Amino acid sequence: MKISKSMLKSFWLLLLALIIMIANGLPVWLVIVLTAVILIAPLIREFRKDTDLDERQIQISHFSSHLTFFVFLALTMFIMINEYYAKGLNPDSQWYMLLIVPVVVKMFISLFQNYGAVATAKWIGYFFAGIWLIFVILSHGISLEGVIEAIPFILILVIAYFSRLFPRSAGIVFILLACAIIIFFKAWQNFDIYMRIMMHTLLPLPLLISGITLILYGNKKQKSVE
Repeated sequence: MKISKSMLKSFWLLLLALIIMIANGLPVWLVIVLTAVILIAPLIREFRKDTDLDERQIQISHFSSHLTFFVFLALTMFIMINEYYAKGLNPDSQWYMLLIVPVVVKMFISLFQNYGAVATAKWIGYFFAGIWLIFVILSHGISLEGVIEAIPFILILVIAYFSRLFPRSAGIVFILLACAIIIFFKAWQNFDIYMRIMMHTLLPLPLLISGITLILYGNKKQKSVE
């Protein structure tokens, strides 16, 4: 039975590679549908608690995925470096998106699994607010414009500091700040779709995930007290 499942998984990978290879000859909508159908099966398996895989199969799957992730990053960096030397210009924004977004997603998953909800939400707030605060200071220096742009990030740092004491309140503020950034940072609309995805991944998305996590943790804590 284990052999048949392994063969089935290999067939799935071969089918995915085949669809990618012949994608130029197929309608775009058909490629999207077929790829989505093929990719959703392993995602469902990952989130199922009653998985039919034993520990060895799970370890092999995770190890191969782990190595594939770094191979993907290495290939993306190779293309970016090659593009830079070939054209003498920085690579297009889609390459930065492909490099940064998977790294951020992996960081989220690793932090939540290792350190729990509150600690991860707090350090995500510290990390991303700190990066953007440094960016604002380097861009505008100590000026009125710099101070005004730094206020949201300073607020994020303060809320992250008190998130353990008031998780639900901090979570609500994080979500409101994420929504405000999406609404008011209209300059992002001038970027192409790839840069917008990357910018949202680096600021609103971390706040939104942290906010939801803190609210869920606060509700769970409140129920345990009651």
